[in-house]
Amino acid sequence: MIFMFSAQQADESLKTSGGFSEIFAKLFYSEYENLSSLEQTEIINKCQFFVRKAAHFSIYGVLGILTVIACKLSDIKHYQVIAALICLLYAASDELHQKFVEGRSGELRDVIIDFSGSLTGIFFTICIFYFVIKYKKRRRK
Repeated sequence: MIFMFSAQQADESLKTSGGFSEIFAKLFYSEYENLSSLEQTEIINKCQFFVRKAAHFSIYGVLGILTVIACKLSDIKHYQVIAALICLLYAASDELHQKFVEGRSGELRDVIIDFSGSLTGIFFTICIFYFVIKYKKRRRK
């Protein structure tokens, strides 16, 4: 899914995030419907940066969750570190891939946002592992 979004040309990508930005604008700007179309467009454009970066963070959070689970189930030593490295490498390769897509660019800032999302997902999952193991140990006693 990440690869599919990265492969979208700039105009297609802007349409996707533009739809979410409009929903976001309607939710958080109470007078949105009463504004002129020019003012609505300005608000959508302002929201778009946040929406796009939140999407990066979120989708990589899911990648972090799935990667750490896969590494744990595969009995990989230091599964947390390996999962983080996999996510970092994927984030970097994803931004490199975008450099070859028309109208898109690869940015270090996005690698950092992506990796931060991955680390958040990994941390969240490790916490769940910890509490599940602790709960199972208590039930056995």
